[in-house]
Amino acid sequence: MKNFSVISLCLLCALLWSPVAKAGTLRGHIDKRDTVVSPAAYAMAYVAELRTGATADENGDFTLALPESCNGRTLRVEYSLIGYATTEKDIVIPASGQQVTDEVLLDFAPIMLAASYVTADGKDPAEYILSQVWKTADKNKKKVKNYTADVVYTIGTHELPVVTSVLPGFTLMMGKIAAGFMGLGPLVDYCTKHDDLKATVSLHRVVKNGVRKDSNQEILEITQDVPKNVQNNIKNVFGKIDLYGMLYGSNNAWGRKFTRRSTFVLEGSYNYGDYIIDVLHWKDPNTDAEATIHVIEDLWQILKVQVGRQEEAVLCEARDYGGGIFMPVSFVIKPALTRVKVKDIPKAIERVKVEIRDKTIRKRAIKLLEGYQERGEDFDPYVLARYNVRYGVE
Repeated sequence: MKNFSVISLCLLCALLWSPVAKAGTLRGHIDKRDTVVSPAAYAMAYVAELRTGATADENGDFTLALPESCNGRTLRVEYSLIGYATTEKDIVIPASGQQVTDEVLLDFAPIMLAASYVTADGKDPAEYILSQVWKTADKNKKKVKNYTADVVYTIGTHELPVVTSVLPGFTLMMGKIAAGFMGLGPLVDYCTKHDDLKATVSLHRVVKNGVRKDSNQEILEITQDVPKNVQNNIKNVFGKIDLYGMLYGSNNAWGRKFTRRSTFVLEGSYNYGDYIIDVLHWKDPNTDAEATIHVIEDLWQILKVQVGRQEEAVLCEARDYGGGIFMPVSFVIKPALTRVKVKDIPKAIERVKVEIRDKTIRKRAIKLLEGYQERGEDFDPYVLARYNVRYGVE
């Protein structure tokens, strides 16, 4: 987890964008209710017959582009969020294809705590579940050698130059070196100097016998006139990521290594369709870092991964739609000084005075916060990435 801040310099932000032709648009807001009603951050709106969907942002808002063939039809939209009851609604799409809006409230689905979980060899339940996951992943390696994927993602930044200006020089240098090794040096260097970059990219991936080939890479939208090498980096960001392999076998070594040195606890179980899902949770006792894995019993596949540290989160959810996988993914990564409201800036300044030991960095951080206070603005830097990926089997 200590490398999370370095990784965050290489992962760049996003808003979900749909690859289908835009004849109509479904926009909506999803709330969740347990003791109170609050936005259902990163809930999913999914249309089974189209085999596509959208992930809500951190405020519970989503946008789903629809093909022209949907005009004048009624679509059944499924709204879901892990730990909450799934809701289905029939939405009428006007013949004109104009924008439709919808609001949904998801009710809490209580996790049934596993009072007794007996394993054949007497292992700790969480240890047993994870051992089955990695065992199954090894057996399923053949699944990731042949597949196709259609990907649309958006990357961008907000206040990244502000954040990097208060980073220690060594940390920034190491981050740029790491980006250089990943082949993303020009992009990271550009984003540390220019703010509010946004670019949407699409690509088609084919993997045969384990060999990956990306084609039809296209920048659909870009907000700034950036150099060619930065554009090439933007187009190749997804080439550094293999989400299907991460969940289904080829890259599971990271999981085995992490679980060997970390103690997971079986928090409980809940029903998800016809399956029982086990929830495993880990938290670092010395930091706010934590990780949660949702595992499908019997199949021993990972349904969802969530890694978090305060306002940071990485969420990856897989959904089998028959012959393929639909996988919306969200990265929400914020620095230690995440959103600070204007009224709370004085408290943040006092915290900076205590927590940042380097005098030069401390002065820069205080000056930046005081600037936001004078302008009456909230300080809200972040790195955010969202991908909409549809996997098929070759």
